[in-house]
Amino acid sequence: MKREQKKLEEEAQAKAAEPAEEVDLENLDVMAVEDILDVGAGEPLFANFTYEDWTLLSTRYELHLLIHSFKKDLNDPDRPSFAMKDLGYYYNKYYRKSWNFQQFGVKEFDDLIDLIKDSVSLESASGHPKADGPVDVDLDSFMKLTEDNRRERQRRIDAGDETARLKFNRPQAPIRPAAAGAGGYGKGGGKGKGSPAPAPSYGQKRPYPAPSSGGSFGAAKQARTNYGGGYGGSPSSAYLRR
Repeated sequence: MKREQKKLEEEAQAKAAEPAEEVDLENLDVMAVEDILDVGAGEPLFANFTYEDWTLLSTRYELHLLIHSFKKDLNDPDRPSFAMKDLGYYYNKYYRKSWNFQQFGVKEFDDLIDLIKDSVSLESASGHPKADGPVDVDLDSFMKLTEDNRRERQRRIDAGDETARLKFNRPQAPIRPAAAGAGGYGKGGGKGKGSPAPAPSYGQKRPYPAPSSGGSFGAAKQARTNYGGGYGGSPSSAYLRR
């Protein structure tokens, strides 16, 4: 038993000592990658991602889930998707954040579709957005599509096509509030130099809601959207009908 164990240990050590198989990362078949965390020499598939690539990855996945969730929640074969003019509305209802088309630095939605192709496209007849993959597509697939698109853009840039270079508008960092007591009262509550501190605010009461027709304040609360714990969950259908 000890001999077999020693033999296995020697084989493992010999294998570890072997030089790692070289991988041609430049001409890598992205869609055939098995482990996105190690495509060769310990390098992840997303090693060269920039801010723009991460934004496109997120946009691919979010729009994919939004379209599939809308179709499932509405459950109407005559309305599998929504009109483009309503994208911002449903994006906000499902994700609780605003749809910012200006951040992509493109003029038309068709230009954005070119950046997230093979994930989201437009119906030829209705012009409504549609998800190109099934609902159970994993995140690795979106990562591969994003890297494949990045490599295509890089080849165009290397060939002298500057129109392929992405310049997204990054959101501004939130302004932090001034530290308590700055310019007013110093440590220990003593008054320091500078402008006097503003009068303390003890909070204002929230205004009461307008009474209902019955004269009471017992209006029903709006249904809360359920996100199912993240991207993998199906949003609620509470907001699907305007």
